[in-house]
Amino acid sequence: MIRILAIYGSPRRNQNSDILLDKLLEGIGKNNTVVTKVYASSPDINHCTACSRCYKEGVCIIKDEMQQIYSLMDKADIVITSTPVYFHTVTSHLKKLIDRCQAVWASKFINQKTIIEKRPRLGYIICTAGPPEENTYFDCTIKVLDLFHKCINAKITGQLTVANVDKQHVREREDVLKEAVKEGKKLRKMIDEVKKL
Repeated sequence: MIRILAIYGSPRRNQNSDILLDKLLEGIGKNNTVVTKVYASSPDINHCTACSRCYKEGVCIIKDEMQQIYSLMDKADIVITSTPVYFHTVTSHLKKLIDRCQAVWASKFINQKTIIEKRPRLGYIICTAGPPEENTYFDCTIKVLDLFHKCINAKITGQLTVANVDKQHVREREDVLKEAVKEGKKLRKMIDEVKKL
């Protein structure tokens, strides 16, 4: 069984980045897969308070939805994270979720009792942006997402970045939707190969 954790970073449901993530999942297919969807905009995900208790205890002491998300990250074979770009980075909702992974970092590097098992796990990034793309437009966002995936032991295997969505919504761009499905098929092939090892 392939376990997929799909993290939706947008505060708006069923819009550009959400649609592309759904299309990627379509490409992966439903055969022998379990998909769990997490919405970073959930009101039951609280901010990191920088209390540093995770440095001492190896776990986050805030009892909210993140406790379940840590477990989902641990069980996942693939972690896919999507976000629109706000001020050249991820949304505040997604950043809140990422910041709560300080507990994961502390459990690995300070307590040596990682709450997320170190094993082969794939990661994938989807980013959308309103204005036309410039050469470096997505760079900061991708850096943040790369560090997040490294923290949860998910190796980034690809990314789909789509700009100019203010002018043309992704649902009107058949080429982009097909590309997302194609990327999902590639990701499925990669994880099938990993599972054989």
